[in-house]
Amino acid sequence: MTTRSYLLKEGYDNLKKNASKTFSTMLIIFLTLLIVGIFIVIFQNVNHNIKEVREQQGLQAFIKDGIKESDIEYARSEILQIEGVKSVDYISKEASYQDALNVFGDQSYFLEGLEKVNPFPASFIVRFYNIEEANAIKEKIEKIDNIYNVQFNEGTINAVIIISRIANIFLISVGSVMLIVSMFIISNTIKLAVYSNKREIYIMRYIGATNSFIRKPFIYEGIIMGVVSSLTSFMTISIAYVVLYARLPKVGTSLGIFGFIPYSQLWYQVLIILLIIGLLIGMIGSALSLRKYLKV
Repeated sequence: MTTRSYLLKEGYDNLKKNASKTFSTMLIIFLTLLIVGIFIVIFQNVNHNIKEVREQQGLQAFIKDGIKESDIEYARSEILQIEGVKSVDYISKEASYQDALNVFGDQSYFLEGLEKVNPFPASFIVRFYNIEEANAIKEKIEKIDNIYNVQFNEGTINAVIIISRIANIFLISVGSVMLIVSMFIISNTIKLAVYSNKREIYIMRYIGATNSFIRKPFIYEGIIMGVVSSLTSFMTISIAYVVLYARLPKVGTSLGIFGFIPYSQLWYQVLIILLIIGLLIGMIGSALSLRKYLKV
């Protein structure tokens, strides 16, 4: 048996030997990581929906009547060349008239007879990569030939920008505080676990074991507890998310306001973050907890 295998076995044996201590430590780590995992899920969903709302915002560029198809296509190509423009969709006069009928609904009889003259202009719906560039893009589109008016809901766009900034600052701040608190809770939990083995540590030092030899079984023990707790919290979050995603009515999606991310696009992020946190905290927490007992 190699030294590493022996030390790993010692770490595993320590877990079994102190089963009650191990269970209580892992339970605290599990619950802490569960809260962190739930926050990760909320953070990703909120960010996803903010991004969706930002990308839905755009402006409408109205086209002069009576121009040729080639002029329309030229204007479209000019808009697409503007830096920051993501897409340009053409809305014909006929489509604009149909949209007006849909808006009026039961009162569409007010528009009867207008189909012959069709006063509704053709237009381009322009969307951008960065919502903050809306005003700059608007100014450039206004200079293009055969575009006579460019409109966008400045109030809505400014509100979306402000809300997205506030949401990101809030989520990042809360997430940072939660991570620090989680590390503090878990590291102190591991310290208590190490404290219960202080007698063994002193005996090993007394018979001449090196600090590295004493430290490694406890580090392996911390890694095992951290990884197992991470995987358990990940499985709990995964099951809960999949069940809720399947059972909750898609109210937000139907209203076009809020939709949950399919878990297939989310699970690997949750798993990687929880594993990294569990692994690092288990390893570093054990190493730091042993320092006072390994001082010469």
